[in-house]
Amino acid sequence: MEYAELLTRGIRGRKGENKKYPWAYCRLFALLFVLLAVFLLIVRFTYNELFAPTIIVLSSTCFNLSFILFLYELYPKRDLSYLSILLALLMGGTAANVVSQILFDLFPANDKWLSAVYTGFFEELPKAAATLVVLIAAKNRSPLAGFMFGAAVGCGFSIVEDMGYIFTSANELSSLNLTTVIEIAFSRGISSLCTHILWTGAIGWAFNFSKRMFANLVLYPVLILSCGLHIAWDLPLNNVAHGVVCGACALVALIECAIIIKSERNKVFGEKSLPVDVGASAEPSNADEDTLQKTDPAYWKHWGHVSLAISAVLMAIIACFYCAVPFRERYGTEVFHSADSFIEFMQDGAELNVENRDYDSSTSASDTFSGEYTIQSVDSVAVIGGVECSVTYEYWYYGATRKYPYKTGVTIDNGTTQNTYFKEDIYNNGTLYASFFRLTDAVVTGYNFDSRGNITVFIYDADYARDLSDPRYTWLFYTFAALAGAAAVCYIALRIKSWRVKKLCSTENVSSAE
Repeated sequence: MEYAELLTRGIRGRKGENKKYPWAYCRLFALLFVLLAVFLLIVRFTYNELFAPTIIVLSSTCFNLSFILFLYELYPKRDLSYLSILLALLMGGTAANVVSQILFDLFPANDKWLSAVYTGFFEELPKAAATLVVLIAAKNRSPLAGFMFGAAVGCGFSIVEDMGYIFTSANELSSLNLTTVIEIAFSRGISSLCTHILWTGAIGWAFNFSKRMFANLVLYPVLILSCGLHIAWDLPLNNVAHGVVCGACALVALIECAIIIKSERNKVFGEKSLPVDVGASAEPSNADEDTLQKTDPAYWKHWGHVSLAISAVLMAIIACFYCAVPFRERYGTEVFHSADSFIEFMQDGAELNVENRDYDSSTSASDTFSGEYTIQSVDSVAVIGGVECSVTYEYWYYGATRKYPYKTGVTIDNGTTQNTYFKEDIYNNGTLYASFFRLTDAVVTGYNFDSRGNITVFIYDADYARDLSDPRYTWLFYTFAALAGAAAVCYIALRIKSWRVKKLCSTENVSSAE
């Protein structure tokens, strides 16, 4: 009945107040979390990455959707439907993302500090605009309804952003990196409880604070505060300073939104906004009807289900920790503090020149190949892997008026085989870090730059052989078996207790009738 009441609020003009809390957000989080763990284990054991999109969706929605449902349960009136919240989440979040990306494309930032400022304004302002459109369409001028619709838009924005971060970061290797998926899912998921959702929720509340959306003294300070918190959150600081600043931003956002929710609920329920009994109802009712007693068979059946749910969540937590241990994907990293050391590594010690030549106007049309003018010159001998090789440098020019080479290549002939390599350029914040010919046999899967400009190279060396005798597999199976066994014993014992109570009640009813 509590779920039916929760999901039918705001439908067909339902009125009144609500003080029932079915704790649906806890159940939703547990369900999504367990499903995520199941698919993580499937990919871990089968190496079938067909389920990678499912993992990305579940990991990005697990925290976000549960949190928005928690806020909806705190909404005190029955004039707002959960369906409208989901529509605001989908449409408002999508629109905000589209506008935000257009702004980033029109106004690129080459400086990290400027990028943080742009991010704060280019994300918060489109979310505010999307929230405004949603509020106008919904025609609900309640301040707390404004908060809910703003939070929904922020939630949609956060889900899309989280999926993008997980997808791009987890695919640096040639297979889905489950460690990265879990790290980003939990870090972004936990931070979602104090970032996009609350920032935009506060803006939505400010829009509806006054009858005139734009002519009130609350909107603009709240809008500036949300943008400021976002800018501070993205500042390129060192790890300690960044952690302190993010913690302060989270605390400010939580306090701000707690005050908003409490004050708006007080307007509806009075000073005691939260009932002592979370099962209490705004309508007159008998307390015994809302609370299961130990003499009721359903009481023991309920705790039997709870025992199964707790064991499933514990198993999911263990599965996530297990999948986060990168013993499937074995890869190393190399950190380079200079472009020269990086080039030496990528060229496997060979001293190959990278030269940008101007266009040679003496090149005739007869040298054209596939629409490109080509100049070749054999001018070097290099020792690669202990073997002396002849090196041919090649320069392709696109069209007769292009000033700089379109492509640079080098062909290496060791006497038995001939391989051609093309120049690669690595940029960091718009600045060319290094140009090189990749000769190393190591499978380099990606690059990362730190705040000082040092480059980290990921070298992939996966072992796809599955050894079920590995102790980590064994301990996982034992742990799962122990939890499942304990849950089964508890459930069976509680169901037996439920059956005995039911039988006892039946006997007492027969005796009373006689």
